[in-house]
Amino acid sequence: MMNLRFVILFFVLVFVSFNAPTNQNVAPDSKPLTIPDAPPPLPASSISKIDSLVERVLRLNRFNGAALVAVDGYPVAQYCHGYANLDTKDTLDDNTVFQIASVSKSFTALSALILYERGQLDVNAPVVNYIPEFPFPKVTIKHLMQHTSGLQNYMYFVDNYWPEEKPLTNEEVLQLIIDHNPKRDCWPGQRHIYSNTGYAMLALVVEHVSGKPFYEFLRDEIFNPLGMNNTFAWNTADAETSRMAIGYARRYRGSRYNHSPLDEVLGDKSIYSTTRDLLKYDQALYTSLLVSDTTLQQAFSPTVTRRGRSYNYGFGWRLKEMDGHRVIYHNGLWNGFTSSLTRIPDERITVILLNNTNAQVSLLVEQLYRITSREMKSQTLLASKQ
Repeated sequence: MMNLRFVILFFVLVFVSFNAPTNQNVAPDSKPLTIPDAPPPLPASSISKIDSLVERVLRLNRFNGAALVAVDGYPVAQYCHGYANLDTKDTLDDNTVFQIASVSKSFTALSALILYERGQLDVNAPVVNYIPEFPFPKVTIKHLMQHTSGLQNYMYFVDNYWPEEKPLTNEEVLQLIIDHNPKRDCWPGQRHIYSNTGYAMLALVVEHVSGKPFYEFLRDEIFNPLGMNNTFAWNTADAETSRMAIGYARRYRGSRYNHSPLDEVLGDKSIYSTTRDLLKYDQALYTSLLVSDTTLQQAFSPTVTRRGRSYNYGFGWRLKEMDGHRVIYHNGLWNGFTSSLTRIPDERITVILLNNTNAQVSLLVEQLYRITSREMKSQTLLASKQ
């Protein structure tokens, strides 16, 4: 009789375990995802030539920062020169982290898409489904991602309502919107008007849905899985232990930007990273390690408004063409930092620039891309003649 009871109990436990509901909030395995080391895509002589030309261009432009150009995930040019601190002459190195400014927006959009693929977030749903106190019931998650929400940039009105020296959080940005009801730039879905507020609210949505502070979500779901060990979104603990470059208005002493209260608003900016870590991120976007290719293609597709007008912006990514090739990119500018993560998928070329002296990065990206593309084409032509 006792044996029969054990048998019955065993089958009950098996039945319960197979039919128990799945907890969608369980984090994935924290073991880093595997991105294989890329082999050299070009002869050593070509790689040396690209590296030399890239260095020449950056030195002529007195570029103070870090740069990396990769082909098929392999760095064909790397550059790190100048000062992390112009006052103390503390030099930059490969572990110095730069504020990547608006390049952060691609990570925020990706965070929302991770939750979307887990069935926890509907990108077409109103924001009020996830933040009930949000005062604009017709604004959707997709409006936030595509800059079609019409929300006025919080940087334009925060000066009027917030003490300059007091750090500002995403929750406090929301409260300012609730309290002061700033005029909107357009009706939701009507036009594409770039809005940092939309991405600050998107980060807040991720917090509410995931139950984690946004910087922790990024760390647990993107940075740690990809082995981005020198990357973090602003938080006091990481900021105190990381080697951070200081932003300057120009390449001279006395033009330093001090820490701003707005630095602590996340989603629109305030991720700190290195060129090597951003290359890991870039390569992950050629895979389905974080989200499916179908979802990524939505992120890389132009915005179409309700009136049928198209804008070259996806979910956290700008879109354009360069020399007949599709370009997926985002640049950043914030308090002395300029940045660019530029991807040319047709040729599998990646250009990453991180600067802390307000350099103009757009023209430099084009120059470095053309140096690399030209050498690749010359090698292809040479191979066809042999």
